[in-house]
Amino acid sequence: MFAFINGEVLILSDNTIAVIACGVGYEINISRRVNVQNGDIKIFYLHLIHKEDSMMLYGFETKEEKKMFITLLKAQGIGAKLAMETLSTYSIKDIMDILFTKDIIRLKKISGMGAKKAEKLLFDLRDKIEKIDIQSVKPSDYNTSESDTLKALMSLGFSNIEANQAISNIENRENITAEVLIGLALKQLSKL
Repeated sequence: MFAFINGEVLILSDNTIAVIACGVGYEINISRRVNVQNGDIKIFYLHLIHKEDSMMLYGFETKEEKKMFITLLKAQGIGAKLAMETLSTYSIKDIMDILFTKDIIRLKKISGMGAKKAEKLLFDLRDKIEKIDIQSVKPSDYNTSESDTLKALMSLGFSNIEANQAISNIENRENITAEVLIGLALKQLSKL
């Protein structure tokens, strides 16, 4: 019904804005990762959720974010609030990485996401993950250092969960070589 909106932003709360277009203010729920100021002129891609007692608009800065939101909604027990919380906590690249590596530890860091919901999310999306058509976000595009580190740690006998947890605890890992990352991850694992 709604594809996008282009208008002036009025901030209502941390995750709710009004976008004024043609004299009408549309209340839109957004991720906390969106950086907007009052008076900004912005385009948001919209998704409408219509319930018996309400209609709510969800806005995204990119089409890819909107696609990820809709994909997350396909998992049983994941509503709009938790899907938006997921997008507020992680970038799309991180979410794809979490889904491909089945990283329950990182999923549980999302507010409102317990172990059972995380497992259910991974189970429900297992067949959809490969089909997610998100431009420029593919497993092969992931940080090769992280991927190499994960493989190395697992070859040393650590579980996927242990290895992912150790890697995710390392800050600013995007620009670190695999050799250094493996050393840092092993230090993390030695603390367990």
